[in-house]
Amino acid sequence: MKKRFKTREIAVVGMIISATSFNATANADWHYATLTAYSRQQDTITTEQFLQQAAIAGMKEVLTGKLAADKATDKKIKAFGHMMVDDHNQANEELRALAKLKKVTLPMSTPEGGLRPDGRVDSAPENLKDTSRTRNAGGEAGNTGLAPKTGNAEAEVTHAISRLNSLSGGAFDKAYVEMMVSDHQQAVALFEKAAQSSDIDVKKYAGKYLPVLKKHLKQVNALSGKQGK
Repeated sequence: MKKRFKTREIAVVGMIISATSFNATANADWHYATLTAYSRQQDTITTEQFLQQAAIAGMKEVLTGKLAADKATDKKIKAFGHMMVDDHNQANEELRALAKLKKVTLPMSTPEGGLRPDGRVDSAPENLKDTSRTRNAGGEAGNTGLAPKTGNAEAEVTHAISRLNSLSGGAFDKAYVEMMVSDHQQAVALFEKAAQSSDIDVKKYAGKYLPVLKKHLKQVNALSGKQGK
C-alpha cells in the first residue's frame, strides 16, 4: 500500500515538473517572439518616412556639393562636389516623382532664391529657415512624430550650409569631407532598410541608388584618408 502511494506521488510530482517546464518553455518562446517582432519593427521603415528622409538627405548633398565645387581647394574634392550635384539632382527628381505617386508631400523642395546665378549658396534658403511648419498633414494627423523630426533635420541642413559657408581653404575641405563620410554612412543605412521595403516602388528606387551611394562612400572615404595625412 505504501509502495503504491509512493508510485502515485512520484507520478504527480513528475506531472508538475513537466507542466512547469512546458510553461517555462512557452514563456521563453513568447518573449523571444515578442523581442524578435520588436526588433523587426525597428528595422522597418514606412514609405512616408523613407521619402521624407531621403529628400532631406538628397537636397543636402546638392546644396553642399555646390559649395564644394566652388570653394574646395583640392581638385578631387571639387570634382566630388560636382558629382554630388549631378548624381543627387537626378536621384532627387526621381524621388519627387515617386513622392507624387505615393501622395507624400516632401519636407524640402528646391530653394527659391537660395542659389546665386553661378550656383553658389549665398545663405540658408528661406524654406529651410522655417522649421516650425508641418508640411505633411498625414504625419500630423497620425501623430507619428515625423513632423518634429523633419523640422530638426531641415534645421541641421541649414546649420551645415552656414558652417561650410563660414570656412575656407583646407578647413573647408576637411569639414566637407568629414560631413560627406557621415552623411553617406547614414544614407547607405537608410537605403539598405528601404531596399527591404514591402512597397515595390520604394524597394526598386532604393535598390537603384544604393550602389551609387556605396560608390560615393568609398570615394569620400579615400578623400578622408588623404585629408588625414
